[in-house]
Amino acid sequence: MKKIIPVLTIVAVLAFFGSAGAIMGGSSMMPGVGGTGTIGAGAMMGGGFAMTNTGGFGMMNGMAGAPVVGSDGTAYLISYNPSANPGTVPGSNSFESTITAVTPSGAVSSITLNGIVSRPVVKGNALVATASLPNFSNYHVFQNFGTAAPAGQSMAYVVTLPLTSSSVPVGVSLDGQFASTPVIENNNAYVVTSDFGNGMMTGNSTFNMMYGNYNFNNTGTAHSYLYIIGLDGSLVNKITLQ
Repeated sequence: MKKIIPVLTIVAVLAFFGSAGAIMGGSSMMPGVGGTGTIGAGAMMGGGFAMTNTGGFGMMNGMAGAPVVGSDGTAYLISYNPSANPGTVPGSNSFESTITAVTPSGAVSSITLNGIVSRPVVKGNALVATASLPNFSNYHVFQNFGTAAPAGQSMAYVVTLPLTSSSVPVGVSLDGQFASTPVIENNNAYVVTSDFGNGMMTGNSTFNMMYGNYNFNNTGTAHSYLYIIGLDGSLVNKITLQ
């Protein structure tokens, strides 16, 4: 992981259409900015209804429970479990998320990350998503587009495909503990982030059971942002919304 290509090149790939494998020379995951579509933050996080012994696929929340399918027919599923007691201060130990890849032949592989992973976008050999309440130790962080301490940031990342158990996320950190699925338009990536968990996590039953009554603005310093990130890796703008 010592040999890192310049940030602009990495984010350009992260920008979703290049070869993430070329970035890090093999199995790597990059927090990134990517994908087309208009999936809202609430739908992004899905529901926590238990469909397996180890996690929920959000089957009761429409698009959040649907697989994302790559051009080779591989399906990607997101599930997550609470890993802290309800009502505790939400942080990187509050949730675990699993990204599972299932090939048409039935081969299954997965990785597990701390935090709430968004529904991914798959372009070529890159899987792109965001993580809310992330654990920075899960990622190789190559750029920081925020000013807050890590506990107040979210991540955008990319994963080189095919997914393996040794895949490692490479991340871009953003102010705001909760992040939307990125959208690509006009050669820029747009990501909404926020410290207001209740506003961003609407529709996530697991999250709401744990933090439905939590006051995310009890310090008076909670904010929301719109990030606009160029596909060359530059920060076009960071706009404070609240």
